[in-house]
Amino acid sequence: MKKVKEYRQFIFTALLILSFVTIGILSIVSIRQIQGHARVVNYVGIVRGATQKLIKEELHNSPDDTLIMRLDSILENLSTGSGDHNLVVLNDDNYLELLDRVRIHWRELKTLIEQVRQGGDEEALYESSQTYFDLVNETVFAAEAYSEARIRYIMGLLIGFNSALVILFITSAVTVIKGIAVARRAKILGKIAYIDPMTQLDNRASCEELIERISATPSGNSMAVVMFDMNNLKMVNDTLGHQSGDTAIIGFSLILKKNTEELGFIGRYGGDEFIAILDDIDFLVVEKYLKMICDEVQEYNVQKTNDLERLSFASGYSIGNLHEKCIEDMIYEADKNMYENKHKMKKGLLN
Repeated sequence: MKKVKEYRQFIFTALLILSFVTIGILSIVSIRQIQGHARVVNYVGIVRGATQKLIKEELHNSPDDTLIMRLDSILENLSTGSGDHNLVVLNDDNYLELLDRVRIHWRELKTLIEQVRQGGDEEALYESSQTYFDLVNETVFAAEAYSEARIRYIMGLLIGFNSALVILFITSAVTVIKGIAVARRAKILGKIAYIDPMTQLDNRASCEELIERISATPSGNSMAVVMFDMNNLKMVNDTLGHQSGDTAIIGFSLILKKNTEELGFIGRYGGDEFIAILDDIDFLVVEKYLKMICDEVQEYNVQKTNDLERLSFASGYSIGNLHEKCIEDMIYEADKNMYENKHKMKKGLLN
């Protein structure tokens, strides 16, 4: 399943990249084509206007061989796509046919111009130039029509690719949103699996996972393991009901959490057992830590009128360096000390 998801993500990513690259290339090519077509339309228009200018000059006995050479050059460039004017050949049959006729008529015009220069019929030149004007004008319209058709075609392609890209984005977004939702659900489920629902502390599974991690990568700092066990919880459950027992567990867990969260880890190790793992700590700090818990338990008990509702607990701890003793031995030692503490409390040797 994971490989399938990774493959789908790869496909989506590849398609997005391909779409971006295709749209980018298509846009660049399209812009260049449109620019090329615009130049063709412009230069066919130049042929139209420049020829009229030339005819007027010739009819007024003002020969302009430079302009004739320029018109030769433009028409050649329009037909072949090669030349100094940087023009392209439009791939349109109607336009190319008209352009062919323009070139043929241009050769006829040049012949008439030579005749007029030698004293020939000016009226024939004028009439031929008018016919030529209409023909070039029609060629301009054909070039514009082809250019507009290409623009519509290119716009259609760009709209199509952009639509596909939008669909891919939407699909990807939906996939990502679903992935986030699945991840959140997994996180919630994972949290449920490792959090005790009553106390909201880490549960036994979470405690054991932490112990495994500590055992696998022990630090060189001094560490303390503290075990707590609530007293008389069975009597509270039997006498006052499980709801009162749950209230006592929650009250004690809140005190433990408040006093432990800045020092290290606290978790519910069993029904009425809790474990604290404190890193980089010494004997004096542990004793101070236990005293703060005792003081807060006393404050809690002052508010209770029923002796069974008051909290009582036994504790034991072990301090050591994990390079010298393993975490499991420290837990065993702390648990042993806790039960010795509990035994003394039952015999009235401790308050």
